[in-house]
Amino acid sequence: MHRLELTEEEVEAIQLLGREVASRHGSVEEDDFLDSASTYAQELPRRIRRFLNAFRLMEPSGVCVISGYPVDDAKIGKTPAHWRKEPGSSATLEEEVFLNLCGALLGDAIAWAHQRDGLICQDLVPIESHKEEMLGSGSERDLVWHTEDARYSYRGDYIGLMCLRNPDAVPTTFTSIDEVRLDPDRIEVLFEPRFVFRPDPSHPTDNKREKAPVLFGDPGSPYVRFDPYSMDRPETEEARSAMDYLIRAIDENLTGVALLPGECLFIDNYKAVHGRSSFKARFDGTDRWLKRINIARDLRKSRSLRKAPASRMLL
Repeated sequence: MHRLELTEEEVEAIQLLGREVASRHGSVEEDDFLDSASTYAQELPRRIRRFLNAFRLMEPSGVCVISGYPVDDAKIGKTPAHWRKEPGSSATLEEEVFLNLCGALLGDAIAWAHQRDGLICQDLVPIESHKEEMLGSGSERDLVWHTEDARYSYRGDYIGLMCLRNPDAVPTTFTSIDEVRLDPDRIEVLFEPRFVFRPDPSHPTDNKREKAPVLFGDPGSPYVRFDPYSMDRPETEEARSAMDYLIRAIDENLTGVALLPGECLFIDNYKAVHGRSSFKARFDGTDRWLKRINIARDLRKSRSLRKAPASRMLL
């Protein structure tokens, strides 16, 4: 896993930039902020820009971490009880700015109209009524590894996570497809469009399905699109066998990282699957709290689903 540890000088520069940007924008959901994010991002320390550019361009790993950003636990307040935003200014605006500016070095933040009220920057927190659900807001069940929004051709290229609080050291789990030793004779069928993807439970109003391959791109270093929990079982024994083979191979290579406050984890949604281990939430304002963004490398690919060229909302 590729990691960048910020220096004190870099932290000072980031905080200065974050305060300046936060003074101009009341929210990272504002169109003005989103339109300017890639410009602001060029003022981040050069080492961060170099690190994320290499992650984007060279694909050295399925995940990377930037650590060393300080989070004031008292200042950010209690872990929210729900992902829905409270009216008014956010106590975590500067943290949200930092995550979004790092993300802007990889692409443009996007949101789905039928997921979490179309929010760009989402709170990943345990919700008491969801504790047994297979959702990011669940807690008592493992969130089974998956490609984010696998049902959609225009899914994000990257997922950005920033940890604000993780007192129980709950791991974010992942497997990079390049770490999986794939048998060429077993995976050929996975490159064929035989697999039916359904919307995951975070898209409650969508019921459409899409047939596509699970692996694509370079057979020697493939991209992956896989979410067995939200897929139909294939019709043929050959395809079922291939799907089960890849599930086992990914399970055998599953690892994880328990993010510390201030750490940002970027997941290449084409090169890695990810999930979350189960934990016992307290629902008292002290539970695990992450921020999440979805990032697209090329907005033009989803133009038919967006109202305007610069719109980040996929309908």
